[in-house]
Amino acid sequence: MAVRILSSAFMLFGAVACAADTFCADVEALTGSGASGATQAFVLPKGLSAAMTVSERAAECRTSLALSGGSHVHCNWSFGYRSDQAKQVFQGLISAVATCLGPEAAMTTDSSVNHPDAYDLRMFDRGGQEFAVSLKDKGALQQTLVFVRVQKR
Repeated sequence: MAVRILSSAFMLFGAVACAADTFCADVEALTGSGASGATQAFVLPKGLSAAMTVSERAAECRTSLALSGGSHVHCNWSFGYRSDQAKQVFQGLISAVATCLGPEAAMTTDSSVNHPDAYDLRMFDRGGQEFAVSLKDKGALQQTLVFVRVQKR
């Protein structure tokens, strides 16, 4: 009986670790090469979004040019205005991205924004490569948006 319980615990831990590995691989894939304007899919892990359907968990990501001359990939999810679900996904993404990037990634916050809606941003720097997770309340749209932004290599 104890062996069966221990075996089940290892299987569950393995499934959680596999989901984290898959998410981390997806984050790393966003850093790869791709043309500006190209789209790619990015899906939230089920653990961050248990109440969401598969289509709601999927984001369309766009590659855009940065002012610095590099490029970034932006992925976003839309939620009801100031919903608890948006806050939970935002907090979960911060933790998941931090885990993927490891302890060498420095996290900072930025609150400089030029519009009156609520805004929260966590930026990670890993060896000069930038990753960001942000939450933006858009009153005019009655939506809260959660973004993942990744600097391409």
